[in-house]
Amino acid sequence: MASINLAAPQYRFSKTHNDRFENSNANLIDLPTRVNNTLGHMTRSAQVNWNSDLKVALNKFRAKYPHLTTLNSAPHQLDRDAFGICESRDLPLSSIRIDTTMQRAPQMDWVKEIIKNFRCYQAQPIQVYDAGGGLWGAWDGQHTALSLYLIAKELGMNIDEVSVPCNIYRTQDRGQIRATFISNNTYTGKQAGKKSLDMIDIVEQMIYGVEVDGIKEDSWVDWHRKWKILAQNGMFFAATKFRNTDQTGAISRLDELETASVEVVRQFAVYASYIMDQQSSPTQPRPIDTKELPLIIELLNMFEAESIQLTDQQIENLAQHLIDKFNADFTTDGPFWQQVHQAVTNAWTSYNRSQNIPMHLWGNEPRNQKNVPTGYNFLWTQLAKTWVSAVPGLRMPKRPNFAWSLNGQDLF
Repeated sequence: MASINLAAPQYRFSKTHNDRFENSNANLIDLPTRVNNTLGHMTRSAQVNWNSDLKVALNKFRAKYPHLTTLNSAPHQLDRDAFGICESRDLPLSSIRIDTTMQRAPQMDWVKEIIKNFRCYQAQPIQVYDAGGGLWGAWDGQHTALSLYLIAKELGMNIDEVSVPCNIYRTQDRGQIRATFISNNTYTGKQAGKKSLDMIDIVEQMIYGVEVDGIKEDSWVDWHRKWKILAQNGMFFAATKFRNTDQTGAISRLDELETASVEVVRQFAVYASYIMDQQSSPTQPRPIDTKELPLIIELLNMFEAESIQLTDQQIENLAQHLIDKFNADFTTDGPFWQQVHQAVTNAWTSYNRSQNIPMHLWGNEPRNQKNVPTGYNFLWTQLAKTWVSAVPGLRMPKRPNFAWSLNGQDLF
């Protein structure tokens, strides 16, 4: 495999992006630096838009709290009378009452799982409000509270002497508390109060976990190995929310990488690095298309499943073949999917005619489905006819099961 020159201008973004993982220590930065660094990675127009939106958000905040001039009543002391943000405190376990009108019916199997796999560092404070009379109404965190109660009982402790961490919310408005419960436990829609982790967020945590914390868990180590291979070949994990999917080497589809073996990912890196080396430049970025990756990974998976060994030279030859046939352009509006649809439509027509089916019974013409099964059927047929026969000693994996057998004249 020819090595990528990561110092080349078109790979600068990828290298900078990946370099942040190469750190054996925690990287602690203050809040102003975090804001400035994050904004600094945005384009100028994105920064302008963000600052404009921030001004609108701050104006709405001031309208909601018109009398607020400071957060503190004294240095390093929050003024919770003026700014009623929650307070963290250890409270007696015996004083906690589950508000059954807000909490769901407890899942006792989940309580067992919490106890069985209990990790102190994962336990979250119980969310409570002042119910009066020295009691605290728990509106979130009942499974944690029940687990701690059963653990204390197992240890033979007097529940009156057990204290647990709680967040006290300074409001008597049950409507506000109920809305907060919904918001804190919702990840989509208008009521969402949390931003769920996308796959890229989880994968990056795994990479950091191996690099920084030395985690040895198999799935984490596998992801780290796959990332390392791709990074060494000019690629990086990207996402639309980071505004970086248009850069050379950007991979914004991760699902197939998760299930592929490390060796298949290495072979994909051979393919992709060759493609990028041929097609990218400082002024012409070449990201990895979201429809390209699953098709090539599927092809390599099939070779691996049948123990057909591919050399790096053969993989590079494959990449060049796809460049020669359709410029290796797998984009939605590119020539590959146009040809796929034409081939499937012609195969559908040929089948109906061969069966002497009257045209009014043919049904609807096949839709232009730009998915892996449809695309892989075409790709397999194309390579079986025009590529593998020219590679000495190589055979194609078994033909995929698909509704239509494509005609040779409908290929590139």
